[in-house]
Amino acid sequence: MTVAVPTRTLNTGHQIPLLGLGTYPMNGESGAAAMARAISMGYRLLDTAAKYENEAAVGEAIRRSGVDRAELFVTTKLRGAEHGRAETRVAVHSSLERLGLDYLDLYLIHWPLPMVGRFVESYETMLELAAEGLIRSAGVSNFTPAHITALLDATGVAPAINQIVRITSSSARRPRPA
Repeated sequence: MTVAVPTRTLNTGHQIPLLGLGTYPMNGESGAAAMARAISMGYRLLDTAAKYENEAAVGEAIRRSGVDRAELFVTTKLRGAEHGRAETRVAVHSSLERLGLDYLDLYLIHWPLPMVGRFVESYETMLELAAEGLIRSAGVSNFTPAHITALLDATGVAPAINQIVRITSSSARRPRPA
């Protein structure tokens, strides 16, 4: 059974499904099989990251699914160790190679790492790669308003998305009294 998933339009004009499959920690043969099954059930957004070390499994799932690439929305993320102009460019090409794709629908800076101080140049490079057709939309993950302001001041282009990961402790997962 497949389910139609609603979409929203990003600031780049591209549509993103509002429901997606986070692929961490799926990997290897079992991961590729599970992801291919999810695609067959109607998932069209696949979210991975270089840090998850499963981009090859995501690419294999895409190939196995038989779903046309144009129907899928693939997101991956820049590792912290790859911040910087040259590093970001290499990282995007490496992710594309591992995924076996010609372009990414969304590329995110995984964390701002302000102590490194290179997230702005990474974002500028991502916008260049978007102009080259390798990335359709550039975004960020886990950025504060101050980080986003720095990007806007430098480029005038808002990130398409700020994907926020909520980290909870085990105590926060326990039911709370009413």
